[in-house]
Amino acid sequence: MSIVKGALASRLVGRARFQCRRLPSALAVTSVLLGAAGCASTGASKSGDFGTGSVQTAVLQNAQGAARGINLVSTTEVNSSLVAASVEAAWAALQSAYTTLGIPVTELNAPQRTIGNPAYRVRRRIGDVPTMRALDCGGDSGMPNAETYQLLLSVKSRIIPSDAGGSVVQTTIEGTGRNATTAASSDVRCSSMGALEKRIADLVKARVAAK
Repeated sequence: MSIVKGALASRLVGRARFQCRRLPSALAVTSVLLGAAGCASTGASKSGDFGTGSVQTAVLQNAQGAARGINLVSTTEVNSSLVAASVEAAWAALQSAYTTLGIPVTELNAPQRTIGNPAYRVRRRIGDVPTMRALDCGGDSGMPNAETYQLLLSVKSRIIPSDAGGSVVQTTIEGTGRNATTAASSDVRCSSMGALEKRIADLVKARVAAK
């Protein structure tokens, strides 16, 4: 059976949101190209020069056995906030913000003014921000998964100059969650709700304003 790629394209774009949507009953997912079966990232491209995007192709088969491809696209959005301070002052404040929130820094590039942790394990709270306010990992029976799941996050921020003067703090957050109380081995994709990015920006602004 020959496989026809690209017969159907679907863009699922959101705040780092990537999930398998329910397909019409006449179609069944038979395999995933360029990656393991299921929903998994197969490549990355830059959105701007800080956010990321990924594309994967799945093969669908209808009741008559005809196959066609479907492309799923995911993006990680950049949350940007203006800071009324020099780049140097904002950079120092950004490092302090990570310390305040208790986010372990595993990547630090002073010349590029980037900071982050691409493998941050956390549960329930990130500093004074509840994970259920920071991330959407789905939920059952009204209980957000982000409240109880063990999370593995990629948190990255940087400072860049603003064209209008001052500087800009940019942050991206994405990750997965897993039920810590069961033997389930599958991960749930989590998307940012914006609360943590806002908290980081507010801490930066508060610190530069205090000087």
